[in-house]
Amino acid sequence: MNKTTTHTLKYSINIPEILPDLEDIVRLFFKDYKRCDEGQKYLIQTIEFLDGKVFSIIKTDIACPYDFSDSEPFLYTEKSLEYFKYLKRFSKNALYKALKRLTGVSLPWGSLTGIRPTRLAYELKESSLSDELIPNALKKSFDISKPKLELLIKILHAQEDIYTVDQHAVNLYVNIPVCTSRCSYCSFISSELKRCEHLLDKYSQLVAEEIKLCLDLIQSKDKYIRSVYIGGGTPTALNAEQLEKILSVIPKDTLEFTVEAGRPDTITKEKLDLLHAHNVSRISINPQSFSKTVLDAIGRGHTVDDFYIAYRLARDNYNFSINMDLIAGLPKDTMQDFMQSVNKTIELRPDNITVHTLSLKSGSVLKQQEYNNFEMIEDMVNFAYKTIIGSGYMPYYLYRQKNMLGNLENTGYCLPKKQCVNNIDTMEESISVIACGAGAISKRLFGGGKIVRSANVKNIDDYINRFDEMKKRKENLFLKP
Repeated sequence: MNKTTTHTLKYSINIPEILPDLEDIVRLFFKDYKRCDEGQKYLIQTIEFLDGKVFSIIKTDIACPYDFSDSEPFLYTEKSLEYFKYLKRFSKNALYKALKRLTGVSLPWGSLTGIRPTRLAYELKESSLSDELIPNALKKSFDISKPKLELLIKILHAQEDIYTVDQHAVNLYVNIPVCTSRCSYCSFISSELKRCEHLLDKYSQLVAEEIKLCLDLIQSKDKYIRSVYIGGGTPTALNAEQLEKILSVIPKDTLEFTVEAGRPDTITKEKLDLLHAHNVSRISINPQSFSKTVLDAIGRGHTVDDFYIAYRLARDNYNFSINMDLIAGLPKDTMQDFMQSVNKTIELRPDNITVHTLSLKSGSVLKQQEYNNFEMIEDMVNFAYKTIIGSGYMPYYLYRQKNMLGNLENTGYCLPKKQCVNNIDTMEESISVIACGAGAISKRLFGGGKIVRSANVKNIDDYINRFDEMKKRKENLFLKP
């Protein structure tokens, strides 16, 4: 599509509250969509939502009506939360099907724009629907493609021995928003090491204090820590002394303890010894690509050889489970180079492989540059799926993000019995999370689908200056009845 083209659409809609949800669907087909201002005359499409039942999409002389009034009975009182949820769901699917018919374009996840497709499958399971009937139900509500429905069912099976809803369990997350350099695809609130190094002694001290407070809160509510995950950023960007401050206050008897050591240029024997001494069971070492051209293009700051050295150091001398990340759709990547990256990853036989689809996140350099490479993205993701599955791995979790190339997904694969507990708990939102550090978000599950969140301030200096406020937020969230 020509970048200078503007598609403006005018809506006749009797429930304006769902307009943003409908616009999410429009953007799946028209990336340059902008809402039409009153008085504009150059409408290319007109979309009408009439009486809560019918969509009519008109382009010049083409009319495409879609009546979804019989597609699902509304079992809930009008204007109730459940009614409104299902109204949005069916309206989005109606608009998706009409635009699919109008444009001739089908998308792999259909009208689904949410980040957790598996949550929908679990909703159906919890309503006593059998695994055999779940694909048809999801196809009806969202028009999801057959390959993605098959992927969802594989993931449900892979989670069977791990997925749990336990009101007494809490996962501990610790955020270290620091990296040695900022990649061009990244929008996380993370600081380059050279810009925040002077704050990290104080930051690590306060994070340790926050963790101790959290452990006291959990114990006072008769709960336990199920798993620990230290992420970022790159936690191993901290020096050994700073890392020790944090590791020393974390309980050593959890089901799983993960530390992201994603940047190979931050991994040393001293830090790996430290992780091992504190019972860390799982780490990430992420190549993202095995192409030097791609690594240079995204500002990764390390070489392919740096990755191999770090991986062999960790694999040959310790008993960590290791995850490796790859990203499909990066600048300068080719189909051949991506295939080579997948094959080289499999040759190393890590316990976990996560294949991300590039997401154009607000605030990232690629978003600002209007990067828009869709040409091979679906072929890349499909190749990764078939090749990794064919090599003895199984998909065990997935999630999606807005503005992903090709409207695809991120998928985690593992060898048998090597599922990451925290990834499953987090993606399925089945366990409360108590989170420490700048930018960390705690989530408390109250049952019945109710989740209350509490976020720490995002920047390291703000976190240091407002630390007492962060402690109070935790107490307010986890001490309330």
